[in-house]
Amino acid sequence: MAKRKESFWSSMMSNKRLTEREYHARINRISIFVVLALVISFIIFIAIAVFGGLYKVLGIIASANMWIYALAFLSVFIGYMIRFIKWNYYLKRLNIRVPLRKNLITYLSLYSMNITPGKFGRILVAYTLNRVSKSKITSTLPVVTFDIFTDFLGVGIVALIAALYFKIYVIYVVAIDIALLLPYLFILNNWFYNFLKSKMKNSRFFLRFSVYGDEYFAFQNRLNTPKTYIVSIAVSVPAAVFNALALYFVLVAVGVHPNVTNSIFIQTSSQMLGMATGSPGNLGVTDGALVALIRGITGISVAKSSAVTIMERFATLWFGVGMGSIFLVYSMRYWRSRFKFKRKRDRR
Repeated sequence: MAKRKESFWSSMMSNKRLTEREYHARINRISIFVVLALVISFIIFIAIAVFGGLYKVLGIIASANMWIYALAFLSVFIGYMIRFIKWNYYLKRLNIRVPLRKNLITYLSLYSMNITPGKFGRILVAYTLNRVSKSKITSTLPVVTFDIFTDFLGVGIVALIAALYFKIYVIYVVAIDIALLLPYLFILNNWFYNFLKSKMKNSRFFLRFSVYGDEYFAFQNRLNTPKTYIVSIAVSVPAAVFNALALYFVLVAVGVHPNVTNSIFIQTSSQMLGMATGSPGNLGVTDGALVALIRGITGISVAKSSAVTIMERFATLWFGVGMGSIFLVYSMRYWRSRFKFKRKRDRR
């Protein structure tokens, strides 16, 4: 009888220690997804360019100051490195020890998964962390899930502060913040997990999940402390600001001189709208929101707002995916080296 093929989501939630072959199989599945998302994003960019006037949009992009545009990429990268502080803090809280170089490479590979729905693909990095640290997967998973949550928290706080400053869209930002908080109750709060477990004790899902769910939350609860949240917010908020500044530099690069606060509000608000839909990489929604908000708040032409949107998405979403993919490929050597070492040792 042929072995039934494991679904993508069940394979990602598997608690077993992966072999090199199984890890590569998961990478291959996600790579297909990333290529598909790239095609969809390219179609969206073409639609935006046509909407703004294809030749006008291309002309604006071609005549942009590339030195200033490079600052948008630098600003995003600085935001990544600021977030690396809290990543290290989580590892310390969970007593996970990883050499700095391996840790940085593993961390940066996270961003290759930004195009997956809810950044769920980042779970794969927990397996690499498990591999290089020799820690249990139930101890490395909380690092990834908590990192995703606090990234969202930083963006949500910055978007809310900007909305309160301008006194616009406050209710909508609050509603989106609350709606996005709810899904995290299951993966971050053991009370909610225990409540569901008691109500669904005969459920096939909980019979499978509880095998390692208790152990996962034992580690997760070490991060659910006031101090950890304070540190996370203190890091995530400035990181979100640096990421949002990418839009400011893009605007300046095309000859617009915007207010910095306006730029931060536009970028974080459009990002939150995209998050609310759960679309991969916030494709379509964030792009459309950027065009509308840039045009409405700065008053620039449709052609310029379209060009700025395309350039901003390259500097934020696709820069992270591209850079992360490079580090993801490099991190594969951590799987090969241990595999070869184990094979040689077995021969002895």
